[in-house]
Amino acid sequence: MISKKTAHRINKDPVILDGFSRTLPQIEWLLLVLILFYLITVDASSPTTLLIASGVYAVFVPLFQYVNFFKEPKEWKIVLHTWGMIFYISYVIWKTGEINSPLFNLYLLPIIASAITLSRVVTLLETGLIAASILYIHSTVSSDNFWTLATSSEFLMRFFPFLLVAYIITMLSSDIQKGFNRLKVTAETDELTNLFNRRALNQLAPKLFNYAIRHESTVSLIMIDVDNLKVVNDKYGHDAGNLLLINVSDSISSVLRGEDVAARYGGDEFIVILPDCDPDKAQIVARRIIENFEKAHFRYQGVDIELSASMGIAVCPEHGNSVETVIQCADKAMYASKKSGNNLITLFNQL
Repeated sequence: MISKKTAHRINKDPVILDGFSRTLPQIEWLLLVLILFYLITVDASSPTTLLIASGVYAVFVPLFQYVNFFKEPKEWKIVLHTWGMIFYISYVIWKTGEINSPLFNLYLLPIIASAITLSRVVTLLETGLIAASILYIHSTVSSDNFWTLATSSEFLMRFFPFLLVAYIITMLSSDIQKGFNRLKVTAETDELTNLFNRRALNQLAPKLFNYAIRHESTVSLIMIDVDNLKVVNDKYGHDAGNLLLINVSDSISSVLRGEDVAARYGGDEFIVILPDCDPDKAQIVARRIIENFEKAHFRYQGVDIELSASMGIAVCPEHGNSVETVIQCADKAMYASKKSGNNLITLFNQL
């Protein structure tokens, strides 16, 4: 089944990615304003080509930001934005004093933006692109052999601060990401059963259903209601009831595939979502869960307690295209099973 321990990249989260995508153009505008301010107040004799390049970049920023406006922001767009910053800064430095340009430290902007929003590998690649740009600029203004001690030392002294900033910020970003993952797992996990909670289910289920509709496949949903939780709680206490729920969740998890989703939907209700699974295969999965129930007796204070549950199965798109509709259908089928006995399975179309 889908693991809650899978690392979630911060920039893969749609909300955070959208925030990055809106903030990055603001950094680019700041970069453009700084350069234009320098050209107007300090270096008024700058070549016309530099002003043209600044105008092209001023068009690039909003144009690329709002291309495919109605589509979700993508990580590759952030990569292209930072690459554009690097090429623009390199050209400005080349035209405003080469290696000795007072704007040399502007390279820090794309490095910081990349280190915060992109992966460590991408940040290292972009830092390497900056190193290549510095080498190229150096080669155009100096005939010295780069591999001499003096020349290579000068390059390292200029490049090392950028590499150090990239390393430090990627390390800090990694620590933030670890904390983000812990919070995300905690927010999505049912504390008792270690399955997904209802909040996580509400996020995952629509994606699975939409994918199935787009690719004309089938998603089966099993609603599971524990038959004897109230009896166990009343007779043996809530500790015994909690052990019962843990055993139920273990029995469910053991029969699922990697792409399947299991969640605790309510107090004694569980939902299993089976992507690319027709009703016949869903019944097979449900029977295997019941077989596990029959084998998984556990003892509490010297008493054997049996696992028992009623199940209802509904299918997308046969019984509905929305998660809510399919859950309602599975819930009706589950109550039909509950009225007929224990450890029973009912398909919605059998009602």
